[in-house]
Amino acid sequence: MRIQNRIPATLKRVRLGSRNAMLGKIAGTVSASALMLGISSAATVGFNFQANYCYGPAYSGAVVTGTAFGIGPNNWEGLSPMGTGYGYGCPPGYITLSETIDTTSSGGGLNPLPAGSVTITWSAYTANVSAMFGGYELPPPNYSLSFRDGVFNVYLYRQPGDEEVYWGFLRDGVNFGPGSVGGDNNQPGYRIDITGLKSLFPHTPFVMELIASSDSMQYLADASIIDVNAQNVQTVSYPSTPPVENVGDTPWVRGIGGGLSTGSGPLNADHVRIVGSRASHASNGVISYNFASTISGFIVTDKPVISMSPQSVSAVVTDQVTLRGYAVGVPGLAYQWYKNGNPIYGANAASYSFRAGARDGGNYVLVVKNRFGSAVSDVSVVTINPTPGPGYKPARVISNPYLM
Repeated sequence: MRIQNRIPATLKRVRLGSRNAMLGKIAGTVSASALMLGISSAATVGFNFQANYCYGPAYSGAVVTGTAFGIGPNNWEGLSPMGTGYGYGCPPGYITLSETIDTTSSGGGLNPLPAGSVTITWSAYTANVSAMFGGYELPPPNYSLSFRDGVFNVYLYRQPGDEEVYWGFLRDGVNFGPGSVGGDNNQPGYRIDITGLKSLFPHTPFVMELIASSDSMQYLADASIIDVNAQNVQTVSYPSTPPVENVGDTPWVRGIGGGLSTGSGPLNADHVRIVGSRASHASNGVISYNFASTISGFIVTDKPVISMSPQSVSAVVTDQVTLRGYAVGVPGLAYQWYKNGNPIYGANAASYSFRAGARDGGNYVLVVKNRFGSAVSDVSVVTINPTPGPGYKPARVISNPYLM
């Protein structure tokens, strides 16, 4: 059984001062450590694909306005929207767009790069939006805080941050879309080329993490990250996508969902290509599957990024509690968990488990460091309640879901 504690706004206000003091204490410690490393440059940039829903302006775009996947809004690049192929100025077809971003870029969703000039060329058989998927920390079945106008069936609100990145995606050429018959297409999948990366990371290697969403998926297919010059291919997967709510209009499972990929290994390439494995779906009446191969955005970084923070939980004494975070960054990554601003001895992994005792409630954070910098997770508030009365079965497992 999983119990999640969604913190009321009043509680957040009460704890804000102590939370900021704790994070300030931790940030000061890790900043000092970073200075001792003597790093001359470090960078983290997120790239966000957007859709142009020509006859539904409220669906179009989704510039990142809040922290998403551990990255502040000023470090996200909202790329030019790609048409959905649904007419009204968005004709179907295989579309290629290109954009150059540098240290002077601004406006229209773009922000200045910390260094260099990067050109992104991306192609897909149209784009679409995955309205109603907002990320792992939101409640099922749709994991969304969006709501819609009942008259026009248009989504009017996007939660700042993760939901804005998940909103638009490049299609995979198989699942639904313009020209499909019964949900089946036979069109090319997406392809993304990024050049100039060594001007952004002149002195350091970097890693990549992919973000995907879809309006028609059960699982997400693997993707390849290719060093074009060296012809080195790395495969990343989406190991922990939340279960989708089946729309029920096809023989195979079809729902709205998304997820984060594993991180790549170190790259020292100027030209990187991202392609998805071929999407597929089928059903024989007994077994049904639907692998989408889409992409909503990606992260490039040398220093650590905690792209999934540990969630808050509520437990009772004797429960087995596991807090998890997921970080990407150039190896090796060093992990340290803190409780109420103090390091926990021996808690040096991406997850931290303990048998809940009366004194285990508090504010927990994960700090991740490498030789290029450090990152501090969001606070996980652990609430410990007294053991219930007779009939209670102890030793439940309380765990953050869908984290790698």
